[in-house]
Amino acid sequence: MQQKCSIFNYVWNSNNYGAILTAYALSEILKNANIEVVNADCKIITYLLSQTKNLTFSTFKKNNLSLTENLNNFLKTNNTNKFSDIYITGSDQVFRIAGLGEHLYQYLLDFVNADKKKISFSASFGVNKEKFLQETSQDKIEHMKTSLKSFDFVSVREKSGVEICRDLFDVKAEWILDPVFILDRAKWDELIENATKDFSNKIVSYVLDTNKEYKKAHKYFSKKYNFEVIELANSNVSIENWLASIKNCEFLITDSFHGMCFAIIFNKPFICITNQKRGATRFESILEMLNIKNQCINNINEIYEKDCIFKVDYDRVNQRIAEEAQKGLDFLKKALEAPVSKKEEKIQAKMRFLENKIYELEKEATLKYQIKKELWHLWLIIFHKYLPKPIKNIIRFMRIKYASRK
Repeated sequence: MQQKCSIFNYVWNSNNYGAILTAYALSEILKNANIEVVNADCKIITYLLSQTKNLTFSTFKKNNLSLTENLNNFLKTNNTNKFSDIYITGSDQVFRIAGLGEHLYQYLLDFVNADKKKISFSASFGVNKEKFLQETSQDKIEHMKTSLKSFDFVSVREKSGVEICRDLFDVKAEWILDPVFILDRAKWDELIENATKDFSNKIVSYVLDTNKEYKKAHKYFSKKYNFEVIELANSNVSIENWLASIKNCEFLITDSFHGMCFAIIFNKPFICITNQKRGATRFESILEMLNIKNQCINNINEIYEKDCIFKVDYDRVNQRIAEEAQKGLDFLKKALEAPVSKKEEKIQAKMRFLENKIYELEKEATLKYQIKKELWHLWLIIFHKYLPKPIKNIIRFMRIKYASRK
């Protein structure tokens, strides 16, 4: 009997190429293992307010991903227990608590029933232990400790994530490659066949946090190498064209983790600007895993001082990717085939979440009562002290008339 798996990742993110392609990669890997896949559509509304809808992303998801309805409350999320046998959280920064807000319980799979399997696959904290402690409250750390102990299997994307799980949560985690590397490259080439733009003889810049210094740098590169620079951030190119831009360009300039990943997958020269705000440890970890000398720069102005293009022995790196990809597949096979465990821990995690939810609802109800009470007192003061008598009489008449109709 084919099992069904629900994946909790960032597939809802409208304009994030890396998030969509990571979700796609993991979905395809699971399908190859004869697992029916659905990706959880748990939109974080506060993020979406600043995003413009990208029709090409919607089309790609419709054609390539199976999505749940928008799981915008606990009941909808909990109802997925009716059809899912396995739950996977990951990949991408699904363990970076600072960015999850009220959706934390979804990515920690607190709602999952005790008879279901819970797995984290190449999940990321996005930052090292020191930064994680700075941006995460102690009660959230305790919450996460209870939750992660209920997982059947835990794997993380960065080496620092292994340390965080061990030191803060007393959980053993495996260091696993991002799914975009594990999926057979032929699948990426297959998608690129649908590209409509030609990026040959071009320098491609995919910089998420750009500024006027990058504009200046682009002119410098164009003049130095005699190639046009194409800027892709905020361009809304299709996912297929985005992949083609990296595969077919002369070299890539990027501060994006997944931008760098695909440059490595397609064996391209690239310049990597470490994105401190979005998480530098991600870049350092993948380069260490693949035995690539870290040549990332911290500021685009460094290009005027030295040659910042990565010099990569891709024959050796491709071998390392193959080894680490097999390790990831072996982890996933073991996790999928093992019997469900940690039932008591899962009950504990779910009970803790429900207790906290009840407490929050009680506080919300109390707050609403207090607000109504204060507004009523304010209204009585206005009615008795400030309103003229004719207005009071009209209000009394309307209230009596309304009451008689009821």
